[in-house]
Amino acid sequence: MALSKLAPSSLFALLVAAALAACGPAAAPNLSTSTDAISASAVDPGNAGGNRLTTVMSRNLYLGAELGPAIAATNLDDFLKATTEIWAMVQTNDFSVRAQGIADEIAAARPEVVGLQEAYTWTFRTAAQAPEDATVVYDYVPQLIDALAERGLHYRAAASVTLFDFEAPILTPEGLAFVGITDHGVILAREDVTAVNPSAHVFDTLLPLNVFGAPPMKLPRGWVSVDVKDQGEWYRFVSVHLEAYYAPVRVAQAMELAAALAEVPGRLIVAGDLNSDPGTEGAGVLVGSGLADLWPALHSGEPGFTSPYHENLTFEEVTLDERIDYVLFRGDLTPIFADVVGEELGDRVGGLWPSDHAGVVGTFRLEEPRFLVLR
Repeated sequence: MALSKLAPSSLFALLVAAALAACGPAAAPNLSTSTDAISASAVDPGNAGGNRLTTVMSRNLYLGAELGPAIAATNLDDFLKATTEIWAMVQTNDFSVRAQGIADEIAAARPEVVGLQEAYTWTFRTAAQAPEDATVVYDYVPQLIDALAERGLHYRAAASVTLFDFEAPILTPEGLAFVGITDHGVILAREDVTAVNPSAHVFDTLLPLNVFGAPPMKLPRGWVSVDVKDQGEWYRFVSVHLEAYYAPVRVAQAMELAAALAEVPGRLIVAGDLNSDPGTEGAGVLVGSGLADLWPALHSGEPGFTSPYHENLTFEEVTLDERIDYVLFRGDLTPIFADVVGEELGDRVGGLWPSDHAGVVGTFRLEEPRFLVLR
């Protein structure tokens, strides 16, 4: 479930905002030249050597706990109890362990680019320490990059946006302490892939939240993008995380993204956590804007569920019944392969699911118009 949360900001409460960052029918692929419609299935096999394949992934990393109880608190005692339990759950869902499972997924697929949502940094400090002296306990992106390097794979952060940054008090046996939380949207690119022109955006329409002890605030959501050159062919890759807690905000954000993407020429691939069932809300807006949905293009009639998992990732039993993670596309791209990863018991590492979402992997042929056959 992608529940991102927020936090208060006062001596005893500067954090937990992220209130639930984690909360259509697919259009036909837009494969066309300037004058003629192209059949996605009419690629001349004799010319297939002129077309390249590229693989992408969407992966929500899960912040590590549900922040709802802290957001709902109406007094200091309840707030401190909630934040203390949240920090305990984050440690139970230890990202140092989970990073190994996610690295295994990436190593198996070897995607050129990976869109990461809920790529968090968690810090800890005692009441006697200044904020700048806080210890980084979990830093998801560097930890994942290190886990990939242990497997002989080298990825880098090609684009990043900071979405929110809060600190909240917790109770420890030694007394009051503070936990900091920073959310990022990130694109990883494999070392042999050119990824340039990074762009980072926070949506204009954001969810307003009131959290105990803090002034009114808004929950930042956003998207990042890069131009990818793979085997001589270019495409724009976008990773996005839409609001989970309130559908009208989610729809407004999708409309904002669709308007921005309308200006992008050529091939386009959008990966992300849309917090929307197929054909509804944000997913419906983006598909309605001319993007095609990869999963039904290759798995018609199959659900492709990616959510929800239990907050506590040590729980083995899950019943996935939502598809809220997507790979969408338009332009001279032919879908070749799509898979959901991280949903089998064998994907667990150290007794933990890799995330509270499954990931989505997609492979496309980067078509060259001279190799396409018109209807």
